Amino acid sequence: MDSSDDQSEQEHSEQSEEESIADDETSAEDDEDEEEDDVPKLADKEFKEIPFEDLLKLQKKLGTRVYNEAIFGKTVSKKKTVDAEKDTKKRKTQQEQNSNESDDDDSGPEEISSRRKTPAFAKIRRGNNDESAQQRPRDPRFDPKQGYFSGRKFRQDYGFINDLRTKELKKLENKLHATEDPEEAEKIKFVMRRTENQVREYAKQKQLDETRMQEKKQARQAISEGKRPFYERKSTKKARDLVQQYDKLKEDGKLAKHIDKRRKKISAKDRKKLDFAT
Repeated sequence: MDSSDDQSEQEHSEQSEEESIADDETSAEDDEDEEEDDVPKLADKEFKEIPFEDLLKLQKKLGTRVYNEAIFGKTVSKKKTVDAEKDTKKRKTQQEQNSNESDDDDSGPEEISSRRKTPAFAKIRRGNNDESAQQRPRDPRFDPKQGYFSGRKFRQDYGFINDLRTKELKKLENKLHATEDPEEAEKIKFVMRRTENQVREYAKQKQLDETRMQEKKQARQAISEGKRPFYERKSTKKARDLVQQYDKLKEDGKLAKHIDKRRKKISAKDRKKLDFAT
């Protein structure tokens, strides 16, 4: 009985407090409305007819706050209504009551059983399931999933680059004839040598691709006819390539120069061997 009487008294006191707060707020709003009515507001026609200099003087004399209230009227900040505040207070009281009831509950706190042992690699397992671990950046150049590099396929797909290099060589030649600066001419010559080497290497690799494809074609044809395919040795291939190279140099008139360069290279190697031996 005593507890029920105490609860009723508390509820009665809370209701009386809420009513007093609501009355105070309504009275405050009425006072604000009265203050707004007291502030004089100039009509639009009146302050439009006043010159701008006089308005500035008036602003300096009265102050910006009073001046704005006189010209534009007093702005009132929006406040919450009394009903909304009542609802929030009721919610707070309900939450407090619910929390008190939950504290009085006899059920004990939830505890993890000490009989079950936690796994040793729990963090590692969680890390494997993490999104950051799945979305690792990978370089397609070194990733086997992207496939392997094929020089023949690259030259087949990007053959237009060699055409661009040949066009660039012609432009560089024209630029070299037009320049008079020796430093600029040296730079152009260096770029020309580099592009010429690239074009020459491309043609060489293209020729090798064609010979390899021809050999494969012959081997497939022999297998289809029921014959044993013939595979040439690497040593014989190398000798044949050297013969073709020397024939080409002889036609171009660069054989003597090539032999001299080759002799110098071999002598330099022999000299290095002698230096290491001593």
